[in-house]
Order: sequence, then C-alpha cells, then structure tokens
Amino acid sequence: MGEIELKFGLTDAAAAAVGAALRERGATTEEIESRYWDSADRRLSQAALSLRLRRTAGGWQQTVKAPGRSPAERLEETVARPGDWSELAPTPELWLHAGSAAGALLDAALARRGGKAAALEFVHATILCRSSIRIEISGADLEVALDRGTVAAGERSLPLCEVEVELKHGDAGPLVAVGRGSIDSHGMWLSTISKAMRGSWLADAPQAPRAVKAKAARLERDDDGHAIFRAVLRSCLDQVLANASLLAEGDVDDEVVHQLRVGIRRLRTARRELGAWRGGLDDAWQAAAAEVFRKLGDYRDRGSVAASMQQQLAAAGSPDPALRRALPTDAIDPVAIVRDRSFQHALLDLVGFLLEPVPAADPNDDAAGDAETSADAPGHVVARRLDKLHDRLKRDAKHFEQLDERARHRARKRLKRLRYLSELVAPMYKRGRVKRFLDPLEPAQDELGRYVDLLVATRLAHEVVDAGDARAWFNVGWFKAQVPRAIERCGKCLRQVVDAEPFWR
Repeated sequence: MGEIELKFGLTDAAAAAVGAALRERGATTEEIESRYWDSADRRLSQAALSLRLRRTAGGWQQTVKAPGRSPAERLEETVARPGDWSELAPTPELWLHAGSAAGALLDAALARRGGKAAALEFVHATILCRSSIRIEISGADLEVALDRGTVAAGERSLPLCEVEVELKHGDAGPLVAVGRGSIDSHGMWLSTISKAMRGSWLADAPQAPRAVKAKAARLERDDDGHAIFRAVLRSCLDQVLANASLLAEGDVDDEVVHQLRVGIRRLRTARRELGAWRGGLDDAWQAAAAEVFRKLGDYRDRGSVAASMQQQLAAAGSPDPALRRALPTDAIDPVAIVRDRSFQHALLDLVGFLLEPVPAADPNDDAAGDAETSADAPGHVVARRLDKLHDRLKRDAKHFEQLDERARHRARKRLKRLRYLSELVAPMYKRGRVKRFLDPLEPAQDELGRYVDLLVATRLAHEVVDAGDARAWFNVGWFKAQVPRAIERCGKCLRQVVDAEPFWR
C-alpha cells in the first residue's frame, strides 16, 4: 500500500506548543520502539529502502518503505511479525513480504553479488513518545502526530523531534492546507529526513558530508509532455528538499548550501525550458526560490569564495589578505533563510502540485500558450529548446573575449541552463551520446565560475578599501590582473562545449 505524508521539523518551543494543542484536542499518547535493519554494506539504504521492526501495544510489526511518485508519497507495506517476543526483540523475516512490491524491492537490493546474498544486521533504533489525533477537513481524514524521543546507534544517540501529517483518506488538498497552517502557526519547515536516514548517519559516519546531488529524472519512453515535466520537477525538488532539510536543521555545510542552490537553479531551468507542460502549477513559488538563491549566493561569496581567495592573496604576498571586514559571513543566517515562511510555502506549493492527478492528454490543449507543444512530439519540443540554448552559446563562445561583463554573465547562465536541461532530459536519449556532450560542460562551467569568483573577490576587496584600509588596494590590483587570463580560459572552454556533437539531433 502507499503512504501520503508531510514531515516537518520544528523547534523545541514549537514542539511544546504543538504538544499542548494536541493534548487539548484529546490526543492519544503511545510509546513506540523501532529497530532498523540493513546489510553490512548498506544495500537497503543505498536503494532508498528501509526495513524496520516496530513494537507497539499490539505487538511487533515489520515494515518496508520505499520512495513514491512525489516527495510526500512512499510505498509502505506493514505485516504482523508472528511469534512470542515478550523477552527478546525479533529479527526480520523477509518471506513475510513474498509476492509483494515491497518483497521484490528487497530481493533486488539484497540480491547476490559475487555469488553471495547480503545478510541483514541490526543498525539502529528509535524510542519515542507519539501524541496523535485524527482530524477531518473538507472530507479528508488526516492523522497529525508529534514524535519526540531518541535515535540510537551503538553508544551514540541524538534527540528526535518532528511532526508528521498523514493523509488517511481523501484528497491531498486539505493535507497541504494543514501543512501551510503548521508553517504559519508554529514556524515549522518541510523535512525529508526520515528516522531511517538519521539512524544510518549516526551508525556509519556522523561527520560525513550529507549534501545531496542531483539524480536523474525517472522518464518513460512513452511519457507525454506533462509526465516529463512532472518527472523532471520531482528530480529537482528531491535535491532542493533534501538540502533545504539539512540546512534548516543547522547543518550549515558549504556543500549543502551549494547543492541547494544547484537544485533551485535546476528547478528554475525546468520551469523556463519545459514550463509549457506545467499544467496548473502556479508560478508564485519562483519569487521565494529566487530570493533564497540570491541570499545563499551572498553567503557563499562572503564565506567560501572569500576564504579561498584570501589564501591566494596570502600566497601572492598581500600585506592584508582579509576580504570579509565589510560584512562578516555570520551576518547572513542560512538557517533562517531556508526556514523563511515564503520559501517553505513555495516548497509546499511544489509538493502539492506533484500530489495532484496527472491531467489527461487533450489534443485541443496548446499547453498553457505554447503552441509548439500541441502538434509536436515531446522529443521534438525538447530538441528545439536545446538547439536554441546551444545556438546562443555558440555566438557567446565565438566572441567571448570581446563581450562586456554583463554579457559574459548571461553566457554563464546559458551554459548552466544548457547543462541542467541536458541532464534533466538525458534519460530520453542514448547514455553514451549524452555523456560525450556533457563532458566538456562541467569544466567550462567551473572555469566561468572561477572568473565570476574573481569579480566577486574584487568587489569584496573594494569594500575593504572603502572601509578605510588602503592596504587592500594590493588585493584589488592583484585580482584585476588575473581577469584577462581567466577570460581567455573561459572562451577556450566555451568553444570546446559548442564543438561537442549535440546528442538530441
């Protein structure tokens, strides 16, 4: 069976308020112990599966969870775990899922490699107190639950506090409405960090980077334009939500910030290039997403970019390589930026759109005003979008050294859109041809990024001068001296990009 649920993070103060509100409405409370299992090489985790045994008042249950069609949907299969377990905790029995979709996923993930099937081991546990109520809104039956407790792996443990709102029956609209009210009333934030993920991090590598990179969209050969747009949007949103969830919880890692910005840019690319198939998706989310992208870009400039450039200045003999005197990085709070109500509403809008039914194909529909989509196969439409970006980039590459700063910046944005659109629609084409086209795009994007970093560093150095430190004129001059060579390298890389054979033709 499937599960449709929104998960939210919240502060301790908000949790106390939510707990009080639930008690006033007659919430039931229960103690829940869950034990999670995986192979030694974490095959289930790598396949985005979880296998747990949970003890409640009714006994032990065994559950398998897997991703669904949207970030709020999951495949969930729960079966009773038979036996007398009054003294000991049971171990999993995979045969209980035989013949089901969950069983097939388990078999595939744990299949023999090198002639050996993976054995299971106990990884981590959660012990929590759940306060929950059932509510009915506009014909929808919802369960609202506050979970507070601990996740433990070996000798390590962490506190756990989250709210889950599950749709038991009815349309998803009221579920989204309750989520919106939770953001407004209690400052909650959407989270895709599951209890299984928390436990795996705790058990395996508490200090390992957790930033989530983009994953390929799940496209089928016979998908129409609306299905393509939804699959692409899901791919982008998965990356955005994963990194925004980490950042909202205080995991302020430079790579998490970077991957969140990449995800937002991919979202905006999907809307710009494939938006004719967006159906009923309102564009209100774009302004909030763009604002978060801009603010996190400023945070990055004054943090990681400044730190990197200061090292280069020190190596070059700068009398004072500091670049952050005018505005310290800690004046910008990335946690507050992603918890902002407008951004959380934008994320919820996108999740809500993916929960809506896919519209039936209408031969008379011009797909929101883009007449080319009504008569052409999706592949032809995608090819034209790629052709347009590629042709414009050709013109930029031919005379890149003669362009002004603003035009070079536009060329960089076109390069990113070309790369991200290519990656988003890549499953529609032969893998080898796509890879050969994409190979020169990443180094070109990196080279243009270094050029822009020089411009950013020059601006930061000017700020230090304006603050009264004349020694920073050395830094301004050194950065400006690097720019001509950087422009030359960018032009060379761009010409390699446009010389690559387009995979869509």
